[in-house]
Amino acid sequence: MKKLKLRTKLTVDILMFIAFLFNLITGLAFFFGLISGRGGLQFRGERGVLESSIANFGSRNIFSIIHDWSGIIFIILIIIHTILSWKTLVCYFKSAFRNARVAKIKQSCENV
Repeated sequence: MKKLKLRTKLTVDILMFIAFLFNLITGLAFFFGLISGRGGLQFRGERGVLESSIANFGSRNIFSIIHDWSGIIFIILIIIHTILSWKTLVCYFKSAFRNARVAKIKQSCENV
């Protein structure tokens, strides 16, 4: 049972990291105007697209969908991660407020 829970936590963490990377990359691309279309730093009221755009065939909508859905998936995975680690979190907080030593806290919460 513990191996299954550990494998599930590891899978959730890896998926959470991948969703974060998608969100980060698309967000930075929007912010720095690397994707053509309206919005971002490249749009200052002019007509047309900048020549320095990485993608200029209406892909802003595709990247926007990827950005939005990776953010939603990231939030869902954070909630799942918190649920899977709930007992450990409660143990750490209870031990921390009892002024216990750090070594004892780690040892007592390790197998939760």
